[in-house]
Amino acid sequence: MSASRRRTTIEAQARSDGLLLLRIIDDTQAHGEEGTRADPTRAAHEADLDVGSERYEDAMAYLIEQAALLGDEHTAFDVGDEHPHGYASYFFTRRALKLLEG
Repeated sequence: MSASRRRTTIEAQARSDGLLLLRIIDDTQAHGEEGTRADPTRAAHEADLDVGSERYEDAMAYLIEQAALLGDEHTAFDVGDEHPHGYASYFFTRRALKLLEG
């Protein structure tokens, strides 16, 4: 497989996993409410994505890049394996609702 095709496949997987995480966050935590605090690690367990895995990291990077999840500055800490993006929790945004609508 070519490098560009592999990258496209990884990006498609990240988008798919990210949207799955977002859907679970909405169903179990946010309930369509913008600004709700969200715990992606809890959603990852329900999605059978291992926290810290490359797929989880790619999904989170996609959601952050899309502004679907916004890091809660009050929960920022040194980056580690458990929360590699530097936040223990995030806020569910209006953009998250738009992504879920398609």
